[in-house]
Amino acid sequence: MIILSLLIGLVFGYMLAIAFRPKKPFLPQEPLPQQELPPPPQNPSYIEDKIWYETELEFLFKLNEDLVSAFGFQDAVRCITEAAHNFLSIERTVFLTWDKNSEQFSLACAIGWNYVRGQKPLIIDKESISGFVIRNRETLNVSDLSKEPYLNELNKEEYLQKSFISVPVIYKNEVLGVLHVCGKKAPGPFMPREVSVVMNIARIGAIVLQNVRLYEQALKRAEELKIAYDELKEMQDKLTQMEKLKAIGQLASGVAHDMRNPLGIITQAVSYLEQIISPAEKEQLETLSMIRDSVKRADGIVVSLLDFSRATKLELHPEDIDLILESSLNLVKTELKHITVTKEIQKGLPKILIDKNKLMQVFINLLMNAAHAMPEKGNLVLRCFLKVREGEKETKGQSEITFTPGEEVVIVEIEDTGTGISEENLKKIFDPFFTTKGLGKGTGLGLSISQNIISLHKGLIEIKSQLGKGTRVMITLRVPK
Repeated sequence: MIILSLLIGLVFGYMLAIAFRPKKPFLPQEPLPQQELPPPPQNPSYIEDKIWYETELEFLFKLNEDLVSAFGFQDAVRCITEAAHNFLSIERTVFLTWDKNSEQFSLACAIGWNYVRGQKPLIIDKESISGFVIRNRETLNVSDLSKEPYLNELNKEEYLQKSFISVPVIYKNEVLGVLHVCGKKAPGPFMPREVSVVMNIARIGAIVLQNVRLYEQALKRAEELKIAYDELKEMQDKLTQMEKLKAIGQLASGVAHDMRNPLGIITQAVSYLEQIISPAEKEQLETLSMIRDSVKRADGIVVSLLDFSRATKLELHPEDIDLILESSLNLVKTELKHITVTKEIQKGLPKILIDKNKLMQVFINLLMNAAHAMPEKGNLVLRCFLKVREGEKETKGQSEITFTPGEEVVIVEIEDTGTGISEENLKKIFDPFFTTKGLGKGTGLGLSISQNIISLHKGLIEIKSQLGKGTRVMITLRVPK
């Protein structure tokens, strides 16, 4: 126990001696090598860089938000160009987009450069400084363009000034364009941190531009698919309609002979009864007249079905169109007795190759439609004139015709002041069996047959109408050379 107490005392005494020993003066030591010393925190350049990078980071976050809310490719390009121009103290910023198919640049956006675009857009070829940038796929930092001999052989864009930064905008090895930052306002060349900002803007912009472009391509593709689907559906409807017409044609062909025989017998019976009935019995004669008219109408329906369901051969001969119009008017004179008819027919019209009977069928049908659209009174204008067409292609309904420059055509117009046709019905007027007339007043085949006849003549038929204001039908027929 005594020994343990002595040991503790010795240790405690040694510690006291060490604690109260006089200290040696501080001697400066040799400094460590420069590369091993960290930059002192009180260095002004360090603080400046720290503030710069914090500002840059905040700016890039804001740019990303703006780009996400951009509407379309052009809007995104504008955001990128404005970002580079507003962050740096520069005179102008230019963004060019690259077309790999034509291997050309085109101006997408420019700030600080008053380029007069005119009628043709600015096009820059690949043998320019912009082309040099995308070929090397590296950022170009030029402090004095006149002192860069390796750029002298290239085509210099007019917006490039003495000092500039050119950054390729690339996304996953695909070049989208070039961003040019030109003319530093402060003295001296562009600093590395300024080049870094432009490169970061280009990187963020490339991602957004690619996404926007893919989105627009997807929308375009969706629209193309919708159009293709609608066209396919329309074609399917046409094929279905063709099958129906084929069935109608076969049915009409078989029924025609069976129907015409009893209709002929009825007509003969009516003629016989008219001979034996006394003229004084007016009521009976009127009944027979109604029967005769009904038989004619039934026979006309059968003929219309036959004409519509088969492509009958045309008998083309040189005819005077004005005479055919006059004959058609005479045949429907009774239907037009309550209507004021005005004829505006040009004199000296050339003869045209037409099937007289079929064209009269068209005119009579159109004149009857006009008469039915004006049940009480109205005005009907019949025009016919010569016109010289330019080289063009026109499509009206299901018909298409291509005109050569200087080709002469005859235009026939039938215009009425009747009830008109609604926009919805105007789209369906050439459909078979479509009619706006009451039950028993129309078969819905007249305009379909008329369009078929005009198409066989390699002409056009067009109808314009306004509900409550009237209808105008225009027929275009070629003049033979």
